[in-house]
Amino acid sequence: MDLEIGNQVAGVVSGALALAGAVVAVRRATRDRDRRGWWSALQPVWRREADAGIVHPHRFGGYVKPLSEVYVPRRAVPRLAPAGDGVDVADLLTGAGNVLLIGEPGSGKTALIRYESARSARRWLAGRGRRRRCPPGPVLVSLPAGALVHRPLPAALAEAYPRDGAPLDVEQPPAPGRRWLVCVDGVDAVADPDERAVVLNRLAALARSPDPGAAPGPWRVLVTTRHLAEDELAVLSDGYPAYHLAHFTDADVALLAARWFADDAAARRFLDWTHAQRITGPVHNPLTATVAVLVWENGQAGAAPPPGPAALLDEFVRALLRGGRDSLDAACEALRRRPPGGERTAGWLAARHTDLVEVAATAAVAGRDPVAAVVDWTAAHAPAPPARALPDWPDHVRRILLATDLFRADRHGLASVWPSLVEYLAAGPLARDWRPDEWVTLMNTRSTRFVALQAISRAAVAPAFLRDRLAEPDGAIAAGHLLVGSAGAGEAGTPSFRADVLAALLTHWAGGADGPTGRDAARECFALLITLAAGRADRDLLHDIAADPRRPGDVRRAAALLFAVRRRNAHRP
Repeated sequence: MDLEIGNQVAGVVSGALALAGAVVAVRRATRDRDRRGWWSALQPVWRREADAGIVHPHRFGGYVKPLSEVYVPRRAVPRLAPAGDGVDVADLLTGAGNVLLIGEPGSGKTALIRYESARSARRWLAGRGRRRRCPPGPVLVSLPAGALVHRPLPAALAEAYPRDGAPLDVEQPPAPGRRWLVCVDGVDAVADPDERAVVLNRLAALARSPDPGAAPGPWRVLVTTRHLAEDELAVLSDGYPAYHLAHFTDADVALLAARWFADDAAARRFLDWTHAQRITGPVHNPLTATVAVLVWENGQAGAAPPPGPAALLDEFVRALLRGGRDSLDAACEALRRRPPGGERTAGWLAARHTDLVEVAATAAVAGRDPVAAVVDWTAAHAPAPPARALPDWPDHVRRILLATDLFRADRHGLASVWPSLVEYLAAGPLARDWRPDEWVTLMNTRSTRFVALQAISRAAVAPAFLRDRLAEPDGAIAAGHLLVGSAGAGEAGTPSFRADVLAALLTHWAGGADGPTGRDAARECFALLITLAAGRADRDLLHDIAADPRRPGDVRRAAALLFAVRRRNAHRP
């Protein structure tokens, strides 16, 4: 009897174990199938992002360390509390809500997205889909802000990340328990104001939840931009806490040098050189710092450029053009083999390498095709149109531009590698042949505003010429944008000039002025005043204007009204 009972117990135990084993096997198979589903779907996305972040965007005629090896971690400061210590940008990426990240030209906004996207992708790939090995934080994807002009975010991402099979679906979580972080880069690069408004409204809609008590959606959004007008920033004020990307500190510049150069002695010599060149301040801008490293590394055996950031950028651009000269020489040689007229056209072209690249840069800033612009320019100005002798002339132009390292190929043509450098080149013609009326027009056009700032800096023109134009709305608006963009440099930073510009903006705002082009100049003056009043120095000047009995009454009243509006906006829920 006991033996029979024992056999029955053994049978029950064996059956239970078999059933448990089957359940474990089913769960494991289900888990592996689920893992293979999202893991397999995201592998192409991660490989693309990891590959994009490996190579530094500039070759400069030789080997350049990968971006991942030289990148300096960044910090950001809250826009409404700029005196604080700030936060690590990496913490913003793994936080809970949306983020608006504002940075000046050359501050490294796009490099930040490239680096963080590549770093995140490599960590996800290393985890191989196993939950215990997956990195913390979201799955990063990115796209230019211009992609939102004609389509909503899910459709824009599906187009930006084409895949075999089902398109990328950001309306579903990317992995169990995880969210997407969608990085929308360069709102300011959307030149047309109406199109930029479409992008801003789309982004604002993404932050609005129809049900405040509902669970968070499958994505967060990180938006990067250069500084926008205050009324445009207000569109994103509710759902996007705003931060300013902080400048490099002296320690950051030293860390860049330590990571870039092979030994400490070379890093110390580079830092000593920045002092000798009087660029210790300018290299707090990451673009200028990277340019300085490349110029010093590749020109340390030769004569040093004249001191100053303008000379540094000139030397950098000349070096880029020298490095890409072979493509131009090949085009000239092809022209010489096509008489009649080929020899003269080749000689004309050989002397105009910089002019050619400046034409391409001007087109790129305006959102036009750089290759087509150069083809049209050579047809209009060369002794004979090169395209008549070389049917593949557009291909030659494309190779010439790519060889400079200033442009890269994408699905839609050529795009700028570093927009700030392309804008610097586009400013060349105006800097050499200064035309005040053209400068005012460029300054009052968002897409060319940084070109105008570069031009006035390169031409070494004092802004005093604007004093005579402050009585007109366009002149006052151009001067206001100069104050915003010059960061207190030169004569534009003197209190007397800034006070005159602020008073002129108050006058045109109070008078409801319209610009000659029909735009609402009063609204633009108000937006500039709100932007400038965010800085303590200009806020103090506005207080002085409001209290100065020598100022006209309408100007003083406008200054008082401005502060009342700022107080009301500050307390708005």
